[in-house]
Amino acid sequence: MLLATTLVGCTSALDPTAFDGVGPEMRPESFFAGTTRSSGVLENRAGAPTRQLHVEGSGTRLADGGVRLDQTITFDQDAPTTRRWDMHRIDAHRYTGTLTDASGPIEGEAHGNLFHLHYEMTSPPGGRMEQWLYLQPDGRTVVNEATITLLGIVVARLFERITHEAP
Repeated sequence: MLLATTLVGCTSALDPTAFDGVGPEMRPESFFAGTTRSSGVLENRAGAPTRQLHVEGSGTRLADGGVRLDQTITFDQDAPTTRRWDMHRIDAHRYTGTLTDASGPIEGEAHGNLFHLHYEMTSPPGGRMEQWLYLQPDGRTVVNEATITLLGIVVARLFERITHEAP
């Protein structure tokens, strides 16, 4: 019974293909190229806010069509930290890449205005991040809803608004 509960906790209830045809089309290699800024809140499993974050991003298109995103992240009054994403489109909908905070490859899929992303985290060890990024009608704003699980149990949620700055 515990194993079944754990396995159910690892699967998404929402089918990303349900967003096919919903616009505007989310293409992370385009959205994250250039300057992005975001702010958000991290909540514990009970839904209580625990930390606020701010992220400054600088993305560069790669020769193979992918994107490299360097981010500076600040939680509350902590010292800023940095991380790097490299994302590559591998077919009409699927993406793969690397992230300095991931213990293995990142995997994602884009359908309509949705980019669904998931990966194993380096901290906490055994943690898993699942992100649902929704491009808004203005084409410059993404709403990110993320869940962090450990052994299939939700330990935190992140709600973030990301804005692509005009050049």
